[in-house]
Amino acid sequence: MTRTSRTEKKYRSITKLIAEKLRDAIVAGQLGPGVQLSEVKLAESLKVGRVPLHDALRRLAVEGYVSFVSQDQILVSKPTVDEVEDFYSIAGVLEGLAARLAVERGSPEEIARLRELHQGLKEAYQQKDLSLYFNANRKFHGFIAEMARNERLYRLIHEMRQEIQKTRILALRLPQRLDYSMREHDQILDAFLKKNPELAQSHVEKHLHNQMAAIRRALQVEKGFPDASHGESSRGEKTP
Repeated sequence: MTRTSRTEKKYRSITKLIAEKLRDAIVAGQLGPGVQLSEVKLAESLKVGRVPLHDALRRLAVEGYVSFVSQDQILVSKPTVDEVEDFYSIAGVLEGLAARLAVERGSPEEIARLRELHQGLKEAYQQKDLSLYFNANRKFHGFIAEMARNERLYRLIHEMRQEIQKTRILALRLPQRLDYSMREHDQILDAFLKKNPELAQSHVEKHLHNQMAAIRRALQVEKGFPDASHGESSRGEKTP
């Protein structure tokens, strides 16, 4: 390997690491939607150079996590209500189907593993640790997609989750949404334990619909809509 290629490889590695740290901070809510980012301050806090930082931000812009309003103004992306509804309406259908197939095809060992993942979710809930809960939630739903044993479906779900993962923290910050989310996961697991594919599909679809409504509500709260704090969605639906 030449000196140039080693340098390029190291640069790409640093850029990737910076992007991962910023992506994690956005998903965890440490950098909230609409927040303006300062490259100078980020470079200082991360102890990295401005050039790899800028390239990392450009990568995140392509992925939809940040937006370049101008060359010097960078904002953490903030999903619109229409985007949220598009994402979750598709995800609900895909993940509902995956849940039904997972119940039909899952082995006893896989059900036992799903119970373990559910326990991790409950522990994060009891600690009221949103970041830990978010990661446990991703593993729980990701494993259900694996259990479905449909590679094309799994890829579609993975792609959709890449789109919606940056919206979930908005919902979990709403009062009581974490409580309802945990209860919905209890219902999903119960359907698996009862080996009821239709019930599992219904609970997953309901969970994602409620998540969509909660995020819509969060966006309304930020805009100061008077009815948003009372759990009304833009379509007059009640959020859980």
